[in-house]
Amino acid sequence: MAVASGSYAWKPVIIADAAQSWAGPLFWFDSGTVLRRPLDAALSELARQGFWGLRSQMPLARKCDPRVLDALAVAPEVRHLREYAAGAVGFDLRTPLGRQLVQDWARHALVRDHIVPEGYPPFHKHDQALLNCLLAKAAFEGRFEPTDEEIDISSASPVKDVSTRNFVPGHMPLAADPLLRAWQATHKAADQLYHRARRFDDTRLDGLRRRWKEHFSVHIRNVATGHETVLSGPGGSYYADPFLWQRDGRTWLFVEEFIYARDQGRLAVLELDDRLHVATAEPVQFVPGYAALDCHASFPFIFAHGGETYMIPETHERRSVDLYVCEHWPARWRLVRRLLGGIDAVDTMALHHAGRWYLITSVAGGGQNRHLEIHHATDMLTGCFEPHPVNVRNIYGDNANGTGRNAGFIIQQPDGALLRLMQSSARYYGESVQPMRITMLTESDFSEEPVNSVDCLSGIVAGFPTHHVSRSAGLLAFDTRDRVR
Repeated sequence: MAVASGSYAWKPVIIADAAQSWAGPLFWFDSGTVLRRPLDAALSELARQGFWGLRSQMPLARKCDPRVLDALAVAPEVRHLREYAAGAVGFDLRTPLGRQLVQDWARHALVRDHIVPEGYPPFHKHDQALLNCLLAKAAFEGRFEPTDEEIDISSASPVKDVSTRNFVPGHMPLAADPLLRAWQATHKAADQLYHRARRFDDTRLDGLRRRWKEHFSVHIRNVATGHETVLSGPGGSYYADPFLWQRDGRTWLFVEEFIYARDQGRLAVLELDDRLHVATAEPVQFVPGYAALDCHASFPFIFAHGGETYMIPETHERRSVDLYVCEHWPARWRLVRRLLGGIDAVDTMALHHAGRWYLITSVAGGGQNRHLEIHHATDMLTGCFEPHPVNVRNIYGDNANGTGRNAGFIIQQPDGALLRLMQSSARYYGESVQPMRITMLTESDFSEEPVNSVDCLSGIVAGFPTHHVSRSAGLLAFDTRDRVR
């Protein structure tokens, strides 16, 4: 521990030592922490779960060496969770979780490869990373439910009970303490004001700017009769990315509902009546708690496999591609697994072809546009998805406005031909689509070529003004961008 003293390995060891002679609530506060109110709320949380802490803004995966995540077997499905700051934590030693966290934190702190692995990256947070690995594992196993209270560092709305970093530097006299506290209070107030202003700009103001220049409408068409309805979305929002699904003689439409006031999309499911009007509408829920989508969500790609209905939504801000299974139709979906992690991917679609599963997606890279990527595995539920050699070719990466991204429809026709729709937007995002025939798709090769139309998509031809199309039985759904500025 002396060799790795800069890793703060001593902190969990000291806490574990104190726990040897105490069997109740035990708190650790870094020097310079000021308690502004009684710890009633913290004690209540300790009694409820066995752990109390305040969260920072960064996800665990960006503050912990990947080797440590792997060594501690942290499930990929929880590596996106925001960290807890290790400078203000509490454990209730009367609870199984509290006791286990204290013991495991100290035990792993004494393993050098777990706290300061050789050549660790500068973002690795030593003792804090270790603690959060243990908390993430507990969340994945259902033993812990992360809370939302934030520490007063880079937060727009931190808790008022605890103020951190109020220490006097070693080179200054203790008499400077009142002045330094006043300066810290001023600095923190300004920091919170800055983050509130930034949050307001990133949500309300960006949403207003987007409302001025962008709006989509969803069209539902009966292919046989030609009857068509248009869905614009509730006030202050619009619908896009429609996926049709029929079940038990009823028709459902899964969509992105983009809410201007949040400058963020969420997923909703609508039931359509016989006239193709909305009969019911409700938000899609994702469980368990660690799987809930607190980021932009769109493109709810749905498919059937093995008697179940699955969804792969777009959650690129989470830097993951996740698979959900429907737990209670149509609005409750449970996370099955993380298919891809550490990847900024959008509009992902799954295709089973020649005995393998292929994920076709668009990934942010070095170009001005996202490029096409493919990942493949033998089994959707258990297989390890491997990157396809085509990923390094930067296909569509030099185009603009989302050209090349999936446009909602992919199919293997009875004659074996593979067809997909992709976005084609020379002037603005959402301008039109281009049907593509996939002429080669194996583990090592991929190629596609443009075609004019798709037989089963009546009226959807190259250049048709939409950015997303889906079909189910005799119904066709597509969206159009009807506001461009």
